[in-house]
Amino acid sequence: LKSVFDATRELRDFASRALKSTDRYDIFLSHRYLDAVEILALKTFIESFGFSVFVDWIANPELDRGQVTRETAGLLRDAMKRCASLLYAISGSSSDSKWMPWELGYSDAFHGRIAVVPITDYESTSEGYAGQEYLALYPFVSLRPNQIGQRLLWVQESSQTYVTLKEWLQGSKPSYHST
Repeated sequence: LKSVFDATRELRDFASRALKSTDRYDIFLSHRYLDAVEILALKTFIESFGFSVFVDWIANPELDRGQVTRETAGLLRDAMKRCASLLYAISGSSSDSKWMPWELGYSDAFHGRIAVVPITDYESTSEGYAGQEYLALYPFVSLRPNQIGQRLLWVQESSQTYVTLKEWLQGSKPSYHST
């Protein structure tokens, strides 16, 4: 178990040294730090599709997300301004986050490109949003094959209204597709 934590710390330290304040990202990954193991896996998975992903505790390990301060808010605000979108990683613990609703609201006002991504056994639709019904306002991310069998990430409003994550990041909106 110690080796997993050592590897995570080494990856975070390496990534932190490699980041610049001018870097741009496709995705700001909003999450609860208690889900760090799943978030690291999700970040790696999304990056395997060619997208760049910002995770605050990797980029800024000195942040204390447990404290709500102007300094932390400023760093998060600056990071969100450098990201084209925000993916809201919902889990059983995310409803207790102090920062996630704030990040969602800020990013929604700033660029409006928000989608929900379930990272545990939560549903990918509004049934899983008890107590956070506002999440149903946003599309969700799914993994499924395209017409030629290539697995892609999709941004979906329903089973028939969707667009690829790549197209969504370029400004396209989910559109209706008949079955």
